[in-house]
Amino acid sequence: MRGKRLFWRLFWSYFWIALAALALTAWYGAGSLRQFYLADIDAKLEARARLLIPDVQRFIEQSDFDAVDQLCKQRGKTVDTRITVVLPSGKVIGDTEHDPATMENHAERPEILGAFGGRVGRSIRPSTTLGESLRYVAVPFRIGDSWAAIRTSFRVTALDRSLGVVSSYFFLNAAFAAVLVGLVSLWVSRRISRPLEELEAGAQRLAKGELHHRVQGGRVAEIASLADALNRMAAQWADRVEIILRQQNEQEAMLTSMTEGVLAVDGCGTVITMNPSCARLLGVDAADPRGRTIHEVIRKPELLQFVEAALVDSAPLEREIELIDHETRTLDAHATTLVGAEGKPIGALVILRDVTQLRRLENVRRDFVANVSHELRTPITSIKGFVETLLDGALEDENSARRFLEIIARQVNRLDAIIEDLLMLSRLEKSPDDVPAPQFSTVEIRPMLAGALEMCQKHAEEKQIEIQCQCDPTLAVPMNSHLLEQAVVNLLNNAIKFSEPGTTVHVQAVLEDSEAVIRVKDEGCGIERRHLPRLFERFYRVDKARSRQLGGTGLGLAIVKHIARAHGGTVDVESVVGQGSTFTIRLPGASQVGTA
Repeated sequence: MRGKRLFWRLFWSYFWIALAALALTAWYGAGSLRQFYLADIDAKLEARARLLIPDVQRFIEQSDFDAVDQLCKQRGKTVDTRITVVLPSGKVIGDTEHDPATMENHAERPEILGAFGGRVGRSIRPSTTLGESLRYVAVPFRIGDSWAAIRTSFRVTALDRSLGVVSSYFFLNAAFAAVLVGLVSLWVSRRISRPLEELEAGAQRLAKGELHHRVQGGRVAEIASLADALNRMAAQWADRVEIILRQQNEQEAMLTSMTEGVLAVDGCGTVITMNPSCARLLGVDAADPRGRTIHEVIRKPELLQFVEAALVDSAPLEREIELIDHETRTLDAHATTLVGAEGKPIGALVILRDVTQLRRLENVRRDFVANVSHELRTPITSIKGFVETLLDGALEDENSARRFLEIIARQVNRLDAIIEDLLMLSRLEKSPDDVPAPQFSTVEIRPMLAGALEMCQKHAEEKQIEIQCQCDPTLAVPMNSHLLEQAVVNLLNNAIKFSEPGTTVHVQAVLEDSEAVIRVKDEGCGIERRHLPRLFERFYRVDKARSRQLGGTGLGLAIVKHIARAHGGTVDVESVVGQGSTFTIRLPGASQVGTA
């Protein structure tokens, strides 16, 4: 909670202190003035009373009370003072204002009681006779063995009026002085607080990051010293922040540019940092995980177990982890202890590398080696067996020898077809630096399709399969006619092989979104969904026994894929078991031209 500003604290402190001092002075001065006037009046009243004592004593001794009364009235009017003479019994025998015979006994009056005690009695009280406040002074004198009293009085109302006028001037001057003090307090408070406010404003700018700003300390030594300390501290901060920012930027640049995923967690499992590659591998936002626990960020049990093991064990760990979401990915995970500036363990550092493609390529290579070995071993074993049979004497049996040689010739042709397909794949896969790129020219697709249909017509007629072709005669695309014709022939041969007699194979070429789309659709047995992702791999067969029985090399679809890629296009397949399959080649840069 923010307190009041220093300026107002100083101002009100000075103002109230000065105001209290002025008020106290005014109150004490008014009181002292009143006491001074009262003391002066008492002295005068006492003196006037003492001047009457000889005459009053003489008249009392003569029992001439009327003379006493006349003396009181005469002298009282002369000095403008009420004079009252009271006998020891309390009886009034003389009074300036009233007839003593009508006045009540004064023995109980405070000032009279004081005089009867042998001392000067004083009091201020309302007069029951006159009905206003009076100052009474009773001076004792002897009548025989008793004390009588001559009392003089003065109207306090007049004194209060005079004192009120004086006090009003007094308090008016005090008010003027208070205003002056307030102005002086403002000036002094501002003079003291302004350097501090400027110092505060400078400190606020430093706190906001303006470390090159410098504060001014003014003329006050202490504030100037504080300003110098802040400026030195700001300069040191600026140097340190610059170093930290440079190191942070370098670290961020390294982490961002790394293809490996980097994940750092503290000892409690809270994410310290995560680079974009790691976030991409885990499918999270790179900025969101910071400050959250690893269990909030990662939902992969195997990876969580690996991180927890890294936090417990200080030895480096290495493990392959499979992440299964929309696809299965393989991560090569390395973990080591994260060491702080003091050399103490503060968490764990995990490096993740996506080796899915590498493992997939290894599997494909293993499958390729196994498949090509199997594909080559079958005809070689057959050739070897029949050659041994011929050498063992079957050569002399002309019919058997001819039949065996025909089988050997078919197996040799099969070996030749496999080798040719492998060589074609090798040429298609080689980079342009290794072999000249195929020549492309923009020509109509229809003649190319006609050549492919002509090459497959005999095979189709043997199986009683009809081939229907639908193609826009104006559709043209940049292509190598020989290669693209080979791809269509491979698709047609596959469609014919796996179609039942009496069915129809449909070939269609259309223009869709500036792409030439060639579709080959059969009405065969179809392909299960689980085989579709690997259908274009080398030697991959859905039904191995049937494929070999039909004479395929297992490389036809792989050749189609590489031919499509050589044209900058793609090939895909859609299939429903029992309803047939549709293979689609998409080639970019298609257009419509006039017919020749």
